[in-house]
Amino acid sequence: METSRLTAGPARLARRAGGAIRSLRPGAALALAVAVIAGGFGIADAATGGSFILGRTNHESSTASLVTSRGTPLSLSAPKGKAPLAVNRSTEVKNLNAEYVGGLSAPTLRPSGGDDYARPDSDVSLPPLGEVEIANTGPLTAGTYYVTASAEIDLATGDPFGGCVVTLSHDVNNYLQAGDQSGGPRITVAETLAVAVPSKGSLQEYCGISGSASGSDVVDAGLTAIRILSSSGTAPAK
Repeated sequence: METSRLTAGPARLARRAGGAIRSLRPGAALALAVAVIAGGFGIADAATGGSFILGRTNHESSTASLVTSRGTPLSLSAPKGKAPLAVNRSTEVKNLNAEYVGGLSAPTLRPSGGDDYARPDSDVSLPPLGEVEIANTGPLTAGTYYVTASAEIDLATGDPFGGCVVTLSHDVNNYLQAGDQSGGPRITVAETLAVAVPSKGSLQEYCGISGSASGSDVVDAGLTAIRILSSSGTAPAK
């Protein structure tokens, strides 16, 4: 009798459940049946081969693929300020292409700059009055540039000191930075600064001497401009 009772127990439970469902309204009975089936098969967590349930944590034991023959296979939208996608690893995703990195576009991140150098022992003559262009970067992409320039000058007797300036687009009257040195007969001058360069703007190094003698010249010089993302020090010159 005990064995018969244990065997019949599940059947009686099923009959009671069926009777309870039949006693409900049709819509409620259907909802209850779906809930019982879903709970019984465990599809709320979407194992491999099951359904993907929105709003729940779904688990997969093998790679799932989403394929379409037309258009974009997956589109994700999120509220403003929220990421539309999140991952739990920093491992590189092969073939993943992104338009922005840290909010910066590819052209913004692309390294760029310009430079120009006077050949060593080129002996560029410096007249008693005025400045001479020694180096020129040529047209640059708009952005902030870290600029270094230097020159070695041989001073003729009677010229007390020499110097050089960095200019933006040949504007000698409003030069960006100057360096000078006295003594001699050979002096070295240098300039270092950050510059905000407009599109197609260029940077130059001009050198000159103070005095009325002839024979002073630049024996070696160079100008390098490298675009940087930002400058946290002194505001870039313009």
